[in-house]
Amino acid sequence: MNVIKKQAFLSTIFSYGGVLVGFVTQFFLIGNFLEPAQNGLLAVLLSYMYVLVQLSSLGFNAAGSRFFPHFRNAQKGHNGYLFLGLSVGLIGFLITSLGLFLLKDTIIKNEENSTLFADNFYFLLPLTFATLLFNLLDNYAKNLYDTVTGTFLAQFLQRLLQLVAILFIIFQIVDFQQFMYLWVFAVSFYVIPMFWKATRLEGFSLKPNFSVMTPTFSKEFGFYSFLTILTGFSSMVILYIDKIMLAGITTFTETGIYNTASFFGSVMGMSLLAINKAAQPLIADSFASNDLDNISTIYRKSSITSLIVGCWIFLGIYLNIDNLFLFLKPEYSAGKTVVIIICLGKLFDLATGLNGTILTLSKYYIYDTYIMVGLIFITVTLNYFLIPIYGMNGAAFALAIATIYYNLIRYLIVWWKLGMQPFTFDLVKIIILSITIGLTISSLPTLNGNKIMTVADMAYRSITLTLVYGVVIYWSKISPELNGAMKNTWQQIVKFVQ
Repeated sequence: MNVIKKQAFLSTIFSYGGVLVGFVTQFFLIGNFLEPAQNGLLAVLLSYMYVLVQLSSLGFNAAGSRFFPHFRNAQKGHNGYLFLGLSVGLIGFLITSLGLFLLKDTIIKNEENSTLFADNFYFLLPLTFATLLFNLLDNYAKNLYDTVTGTFLAQFLQRLLQLVAILFIIFQIVDFQQFMYLWVFAVSFYVIPMFWKATRLEGFSLKPNFSVMTPTFSKEFGFYSFLTILTGFSSMVILYIDKIMLAGITTFTETGIYNTASFFGSVMGMSLLAINKAAQPLIADSFASNDLDNISTIYRKSSITSLIVGCWIFLGIYLNIDNLFLFLKPEYSAGKTVVIIICLGKLFDLATGLNGTILTLSKYYIYDTYIMVGLIFITVTLNYFLIPIYGMNGAAFALAIATIYYNLIRYLIVWWKLGMQPFTFDLVKIIILSITIGLTISSLPTLNGNKIMTVADMAYRSITLTLVYGVVIYWSKISPELNGAMKNTWQQIVKFVQ
């Protein structure tokens, strides 16, 4: 647990530092200096890219995480793990690139969006290849218990470079089409320092070594990889199909508004993402040694910590939502409902903790495949029927419902097959405390007037929320891990002041 706490703490710091940079970039800069349709283009390119990356990996990263204990041997270059991953990734990239060329006309089908999308369609290739390679190297480092580097590069550095790219267009140094080259570079650059870091880890080798790949193990590894292609693809579907279908059914303008609003949901998920990256290799090792008690402890604590942080962020968003949208172009105000719907769905995701990670790393991983195949059908169907009726709100409803569906089913299967479940009365306490604090702070007087008064209103509400919420959570002793982190942080502040 000490390894998890240290790695998760550092990852969380970088994640939320990146969130701050991303928030400034996505919400204030892109929301004000790009047209909503251009915002929608960026969202659609990233959405397609993540789906293509998942397909191109051919399930190797997920299988590599589960079976890495079989490869781990620094003296032998981890038995050719990276060579195998690079080979599989290159084959997958060539296959998906061919499919992309063949399906180009089908993908670019909305007449209103076709010119904007067609002019930038082939940026998908460098974006996909760079992200595919980064994911392989990040996964390799994560399996060697370095989860911080990848988080720093993906969550902070990448977003910082995107902010710099936006500044070029704000100061009219480049036009939009020139900006697109800068943006693609900003999104792709992180693979270079990630490769350098991977070479510094003990046992780095790109030499082939197939000694581990016995016929029996190869069959098991290949079967798991095949299943995780489906599960991984389904995960990408739930995360990105809403933007893809929204752009196809409506316009890039509406997609751009939705993209900015949905950013808040990703902010809420940062804490669980950091915990997941830190816990995944330990859970894999615990399964290898049959230490189910350790997994159960990680499961329970991840749920409590994630929900505490998630409720705090949700309250901050909810209490300031009207103020936040005053800083955007008027058309973006249509996204307020999207924010609330997506964030409520995300709270259920946080409450169920690491259910997906535990299930996919267990011997019952095939159940996750069934869940995800069902998820594809449910998500696409919900978007297909809800978007034409409710527009971007329909996409938000579809995402929230799908999030609740797959987390609920995963929770039930982990409980049924492994006898683990994260829910305790502490979760009820967190929800009750959060509702009480939220209602109390929402009754505070509003500072009306110009934008300076709006900033002041946001500041005093956010500071009040943080202080009250932090004191109540600390006093309740619901999470010893967070109490320890808050105590250490306070001691560092006092030491700095003195």
